[in-house]
Amino acid sequence: MTVDAEVNGPEVALVEDERNLRELYQDVLSARGLRVVPLESVAAAEAHLSRHAPDLVLLDVKLGDGDGLALLDRLRQQGLRTPVIVMTAFGTVERAVQALRAGATDFLVKPFANERLVSAVEAALETGRRLVELELAAPTLAPDTDTGRALIGADGGLRDVAALLPRVAASDATVLVRGESGTGKELVARAIHAASPRLDGPFVSVNCAALPPSLLESELFGFERGAFTGAHSRRKGLIETAEGGTLFLDEIGDMSLEAQARLLRVLQEREITRIGGRETVKVDLRVISATHRDLDAMAASGQFRSDLLYRLAVIPIHLPPLRERARDIPGLIEHFLEKHAARKGLRPPRPDPETLRRALAYPWPGNVRELENFVERAVVLGHFDSESLRAPLAQKAAPVSAPAPAQALVETPAQAPVQTLRDAVASAERAAVIAALQAAKGQKTAAARLLGVSYKTLFNKIHEHGIREELHIG
Repeated sequence: MTVDAEVNGPEVALVEDERNLRELYQDVLSARGLRVVPLESVAAAEAHLSRHAPDLVLLDVKLGDGDGLALLDRLRQQGLRTPVIVMTAFGTVERAVQALRAGATDFLVKPFANERLVSAVEAALETGRRLVELELAAPTLAPDTDTGRALIGADGGLRDVAALLPRVAASDATVLVRGESGTGKELVARAIHAASPRLDGPFVSVNCAALPPSLLESELFGFERGAFTGAHSRRKGLIETAEGGTLFLDEIGDMSLEAQARLLRVLQEREITRIGGRETVKVDLRVISATHRDLDAMAASGQFRSDLLYRLAVIPIHLPPLRERARDIPGLIEHFLEKHAARKGLRPPRPDPETLRRALAYPWPGNVRELENFVERAVVLGHFDSESLRAPLAQKAAPVSAPAPAQALVETPAQAPVQTLRDAVASAERAAVIAALQAAKGQKTAAARLLGVSYKTLFNKIHEHGIREELHIG
């Protein structure tokens, strides 16, 4: 394995088992001033990447001695932060999504033009450079703003998302934020924009569900004079308005198939054509979209374009509902009390323990948005211990068949000793994890499914509460 000593540009590890393609890609990239390290197998790639981190990895999926995506997954688990572009001759949407979920930066379907390879490599290298710059500045990006606190909560129920945001913000990759209504999808989009190199550019938010299909297209793409009745002059669309900044497309699942086709061109070619026009207009912007719908199911049924879906979901982010983040509720209440009291020039009311216990037991179908509205009402009324505040929670709380962590807090003083709210939540959470592990006979995957959390979340909770040693589980 040799590297051209005369080339001093960024290093690219090229993992490709077909000799002809390996040499072709090496020639194309070397001509652009890149140092290419050719690697012909999974074993060679693991040996090299375990000792050295290049600026970029070009990775074939089907290799003679193993699977490229399995290798990518292992490398990410071992801490490799380098951007990775996956290449394959089997370009299904499912394969692309699988690659992106494994941590790929981009996805190339063979055969591809040399220009496409070069542009993908240049974009990925720029992503890597911005990531390094942003991570160096990470201490200044602590989420102490109103947006960050509302997003993350007191005990870090969204800590994984918060940790991901600086890395996401460093790139121009498209982001798809999924989650129920009221979970804070626009907050995530604004946080990414605020931490990105596009901070000085505009943040343009569009609710795709709020406009009829024809109006949405004209608002997004603009139109030429005479394009339709009432089009008396040329008008720029919101995509052009977002030039140099971020376009946030909320409820992207409500966009028509015609508008989806136009948007796909924006993502692929970085250009638009106004309605009624022929001239193409180049655009420079980042696209972040959000939805509460199941886009995978919609794509399977033909209601959403599959090719657009995987373009939108280069970086997928999932926001859990508030009912799965019980530990965040006390901190969010405190934050919203301070926020709305300050806006109205009032002293924040102090929540009484009974109302807090009921707030923890309530499932909050409207998520953080519903919680904030509830708290604002308390501020307007001037107290947080009125039955007018507690009663709606007691009436709406849905009965459940098995004890949940939040329910364990709804006890009278005669049933349980008085303790801090945080300790009570931690104790109930620990008991729930132990019960799930026992029910699953120590199988963490099954226990995570019982708790309704990810395997990673369960793994962290086991260590956080010191459960591993107590149960002797592996």
